[in-house]
This record gives sequence, structure tokens and C-alpha cells, in this order.
Amino acid sequence: MSGSAKRFRCIALDAVGTLIYAEPSVTAAYALHGQRFGSRLPAEEVRRRFAAAFRRADEWVVAKFGEPGRTNEEFERDFWRQVVQDVLPDATDSSGCFESLFEHFGQPESWRCFDDVAVTLKELGQRGYRVLIASNFDARLNRICDGLSELRDVRCRVISSLVGYRKTHRGFYSAVVEAAECDRSEVLMVGDDLVNDVESARAAGIAAVHLQRDVDHSELRQLSDLLEMLP
Repeated sequence: MSGSAKRFRCIALDAVGTLIYAEPSVTAAYALHGQRFGSRLPAEEVRRRFAAAFRRADEWVVAKFGEPGRTNEEFERDFWRQVVQDVLPDATDSSGCFESLFEHFGQPESWRCFDDVAVTLKELGQRGYRVLIASNFDARLNRICDGLSELRDVRCRVISSLVGYRKTHRGFYSAVVEAAECDRSEVLMVGDDLVNDVESARAAGIAAVHLQRDVDHSELRQLSDLLEMLP
């Protein structure tokens, strides 16, 4: 990768797991909000149920749009409402619980940037790279980024619900290329999800590297490692 890195003009960065993480964790937040609305499920059961619900995203997409990979703001809200119902079925006020969680995860205070994000973004900018955020999220991500000092200056954001396509759909990566304002071959995607951020980007003709912060065997262990492979 280092030998061909000079061709890149735009660095597209995934958001959750790459730039930001939830604080408290998703499991902890669901368990806490669930308790406020009458749920008595332990955190481990919440974690298990959340993972199971999230895995059903593709089938819900197909049921809604008739094909995989599509989305919009309405669907994302309905999707998360269903997730809350599936994860916290014993909540006495399911609607109130959903609204509370949806608002929680739309607040900048519920998210933290990884320690190496600020220095990496600054260095990329100084080197002349166009940087954009490319995320499977909804419009709440704009409020989150605007509220985090490390990210508020990254004004170019490709958000799945606003472009109509989720990763892994090629339409999402076409939107990334359009936002990058350069040739497809000049874009580098960086993300922590092997399927969404790496394999699907490469299938769409975009170079990509895998970031796994807590795993030894990966292309990048820290986002800041990216600086070593770029001129």
C-alpha cells in the first residue's frame, strides 16, 4: 500500500469504531435507560439481544425497500425503534424508552473521540488531503460531529440515511466518490468494519485499509498509523 499511497487525494473515515465510541457503552446505555422505563434485564442479556437485533438489519431493509442496502431518515428511526423493542421487551413504556435512547445517542456528550483522532486529522489536513467522514448513521451524526471539537471542522460527511444507501451498497461509495471531488482511484477508505468499510469499498473500486484498535493482527492498530503509510 505504501508504494501506491501517493495517488490518494481524499481520506474517507468511518465514524463509530474508527473516530468515535459511545461513552457509556451501547450496552450500558441500553441497560440504564431500560431500567428507567421498567426493564430488569441484566447487562449481558442486553448485550446479547442487541447483537441479535442488529444482525437482522438487512432483512428489515429488504422488507422495507425490496432490496438490500437502501435507507432513509424514516427507516433509520423505525429501525432503531424496533431494536429498542427487541432489546428491551420488558420496558413498561417502550415508546418513551425509544425516544430517550434515540435522543441519548444523538447527543455529542454520549460520544468520545479516540485519543489519536485530533492529531491525525490535523496532520492529514496539513499534508493537503481532503478528509471526509463516511458513516452508516443518520442525521444525528451532524449534531454529534458539530459538538465534538476534534470533528467539527470536518464539514464533508457522507451519511447513509441522507444519501439513501448504506454500506455495503455501491451507491454509498458512489456518494463518497462524489463528495471526495476526485477520481475513485484517489480515495482511500479507512474503517474498523471489515465487511462494511473494507471489503465493500474494495468491491466498489476504492482502496481501503482495516483499522482494529484492540486486535494485534490488522493493517492498522491506531488511526495515527495511517500517517506512516501516506506521504
